[in-house]
Amino acid sequence: MMQLLARKLTLAQTKEIYDLYMGTDFPPEELKPFYMIEDMWSRNHYFAYGFYETVTTVEGAREVLRAYAYFVADYEKRVLLLDYFAVIPNTRGNGYGSAALQQLREICAGWKGIVIEVEDNELAEDAAVRDIRNRRIAFYTRNGCHMTSTKSFVFGVDYRIMVLPITDERAEEDMAQKVTGIYRCMHNEALLKENFKITAE
Repeated sequence: MMQLLARKLTLAQTKEIYDLYMGTDFPPEELKPFYMIEDMWSRNHYFAYGFYETVTTVEGAREVLRAYAYFVADYEKRVLLLDYFAVIPNTRGNGYGSAALQQLREICAGWKGIVIEVEDNELAEDAAVRDIRNRRIAFYTRNGCHMTSTKSFVFGVDYRIMVLPITDERAEEDMAQKVTGIYRCMHNEALLKENFKITAE
């Protein structure tokens, strides 16, 4: 069984991963400029983890990044948004994503739950896109996440909202309010008025 070591990242490490991987791991419309992450970080509403595997070669042992998770934190409602989560491209399909997600239950033990946005599979423009979205939803479901009835429209992208309960088994309740609260930690009211809305509860 693989052993992943979760490490809380510094802002510099978070930026390094952003520059190396996130431009290809996420579509442009989903990737916020890094200065927005820096702003939330400075207000204590953002943090990130890297998941590392120790690899031994003839040159010795070293830690290799296998996955990463970036979070927006709403301390008022005690919920997290999994802002970005990905496995490093050349290691996908080997169980690292599931292993990292399961570790989040321990890492985030002081929180009620983790909110997860998934692109709306019901609004996919073709079968291939729908299949990708369905597989992503199935991955989260296999790892203990629940689909809620809440949907949102954020900066031109339609999302369905899932949740991974941590200390609150009813974490999916009042999800529209929780998602709205999270986005208020991210953006000012003027920007939200133009680019964010709850489309179903």
